[in-house]
Amino acid sequence: MTDLIPPPRTPESASAPGATPPSAAHPGVTVPDGTTPAGGARAPRGRDAYFDNVKFFLIMLVVLGHFWEVFRNDSHAANAVYTFVYGFHMPVFVFVSGYFSRGFMRSPEKFRGIFPTLVVPYVIFNVLYRLQLVFINGNDFRLHELFRPQFLMWFLVALVLWRLSAPLWTHLRHPVAVAMALSLIAGSWSFNSDSTLCRAAGLLPFFVLGLTIRRDRVEALRGPGWTRWAGTAVLVAALPIAYVWQLGSVVPKVERGVLLWNRGYEHMGFNAVEGMAYRLAALGIAVVLGMAFLAAVPRGRAWYTKLGTRTMYVYLMHGLVVKTLDYGGFFNGHFFQTPLGLVSVTAGALALGLLLATVPVQRLTHWAVEPKGRWLLKPSHGGT
Repeated sequence: MTDLIPPPRTPESASAPGATPPSAAHPGVTVPDGTTPAGGARAPRGRDAYFDNVKFFLIMLVVLGHFWEVFRNDSHAANAVYTFVYGFHMPVFVFVSGYFSRGFMRSPEKFRGIFPTLVVPYVIFNVLYRLQLVFINGNDFRLHELFRPQFLMWFLVALVLWRLSAPLWTHLRHPVAVAMALSLIAGSWSFNSDSTLCRAAGLLPFFVLGLTIRRDRVEALRGPGWTRWAGTAVLVAALPIAYVWQLGSVVPKVERGVLLWNRGYEHMGFNAVEGMAYRLAALGIAVVLGMAFLAAVPRGRAWYTKLGTRTMYVYLMHGLVVKTLDYGGFFNGHFFQTPLGLVSVTAGALALGLLLATVPVQRLTHWAVEPKGRWLLKPSHGGT
């Protein structure tokens, strides 16, 4: 299990009734079940290269987004690209996580994997992120904050909540509509002071959509060759629109919390109606750009396909590098306010993402990313 999103399958195996990844326990950044073994062994046959490609490009966008966020460049172009990426990359990530979490709707046995593959890694890495605040950023150590979600660890918490809710959605006639209603209403609830719960509620419709969508509708996005060109065209056209939007001169400048899903309406200065309108717009934008992204991703195997099976490693570890540079003031220099600085940060982020997805890194850090936590579970009914 090296993915944040359960392992992809071939169309044939994916369409089989009840078919789910061998280890559907990892989270949805791509916490797949049945990903490349820790020793770098060959990935099991039957993996769908398309979804590994999707996960690779998504995790690269996640790394880029976090680097762009902390180096605080005032360039309009940089802010436009940031706005564009955050308009869809996490919603798609959550959608794919839901798509490969279908086993949780049918088999209680799947829930056994949540603790060793999500909760244990969360404890390990959240402690590391908290210790960074103490030893690098100079914060006071507070024991009661040690396990509070720090930085990107919110996703593991949200994924646990989403997967625990999976059986509920099978009993509803219109699960996506209900999830959308909850997302819109939840923006005005008091728990929005907690960014983790705010994101879990706001992004819920994408998880439910992935969980319940008919497979043939997803297959349609990767069907005829024209869909790939159409998807690419939509993404390219969205860039200048994002540039104009973030300028704020033609339409009101986008409030960052709308695209980060981490703040309630009141905290963003909206009343309930305004907040719901903005969230509904964010949902629509994410669906359009998300469909375009999924259509544009290459279908066949490529040099990066195998790297897409190790997204859990990239996700959990790149944040340690980002925060070390951020807390250490690395991005505060004048150089990073220049175009060359932006290009350098972007290239460095991509290089880091590629490095963390390699087999050597997997071997060195397997103990933390994929800890042996099964011993904490009772034997299953099958005796395993």
